[in-house]
Amino acid sequence: MKAGRPIRAYAITWAALLLLLALTFGLAHLKLGAFNPVASLVIAAVKAALVALFFMHLRRARALLVLFALVAPFALAILFALSGADYATREVHPAPWVAPRGE
Repeated sequence: MKAGRPIRAYAITWAALLLLLALTFGLAHLKLGAFNPVASLVIAAVKAALVALFFMHLRRARALLVLFALVAPFALAILFALSGADYATREVHPAPWVAPRGE
């Protein structure tokens, strides 16, 4: 009866993902102000964790694989932060040439 166990875990995970999807849909129709994006990101993080743990089999993976799976999102966040900092600190300079007159 070993084959029944993974199917049950997949079914429960699938049901949890559908429940979180419904929660995300319901949350999108509520006016919660600044709490809306925070709640949506928390729900998205829970959904990503469920997918990683059950469908990507990180629950029973070797420690090095789990380490790389945890480090990758942080490295991506650092790259986004550096790109955002670069964009936010740029100065806008006008073009060095003058547009031609329409004569």
